[in-house]
Amino acid sequence: MLTYETISDALLDSAEQVGLNVWQSDEQLDPQTLTRTFTLNCLPQGEATPRASSLQASIAFKWDAALTAISTIGTEALCEKYHGDNVACSHSLIGCAYEATLTLEIGYTLPLNMSLGDDLGMVQRISRGIQELHRSIIDHKNVVAIDANLHLEGGETRVTQIKATQRWTVGDPIHELEGLEDVLEEACSEVRDMLIALVERFTGNSLADTDDLPPIALPHDLHDDEDRIYLRPPTA
Repeated sequence: MLTYETISDALLDSAEQVGLNVWQSDEQLDPQTLTRTFTLNCLPQGEATPRASSLQASIAFKWDAALTAISTIGTEALCEKYHGDNVACSHSLIGCAYEATLTLEIGYTLPLNMSLGDDLGMVQRISRGIQELHRSIIDHKNVVAIDANLHLEGGETRVTQIKATQRWTVGDPIHELEGLEDVLEEACSEVRDMLIALVERFTGNSLADTDDLPPIALPHDLHDDEDRIYLRPPTA
């Protein structure tokens, strides 16, 4: 099985290969479960740092302690603790003593901060529009799910943020780098295309010509872009 370091490196390389604008990479370690999480945060092309109006995308995966053990010392080293060498091991036939899959968690965050007035159905129309936009650029059925953050204050209802999420499950390719790179490049290419489509939809004039959706402007930027320093993480 490939190691966490190899997979995180391959994900970052794939993102850069397809032209994703990687703003930041994060790595976290849960001190209780020893689960590791790797996240790439991406911005639309041309943006160096997040702004109030910035659409953002993220690609993340979790790596639990069992995967760390198997990928570093191997199935045989684990199994020999539980039976002798003269005992047939079924795990040797399947090559792994654990259901080894990798789940990519992909998210798109849209900062709207708009008043709904008395039309709460607008959230549903915006959500349906985002799903239809995603459906138009993919060739599979894994369409994003939508979550909306609503804020109520002084009798006014505002939607402050909409997040679209999906999950990619990767199985056998995590045992072989070339196959994994193909899967990661496909996922990163989809994220790139979806970011472009969302920028065109929410910052262009296309909404004004859509019956189901009113013109929507992203929040006003309060500061200009600054030069960024992007540090490639040491494990990648």
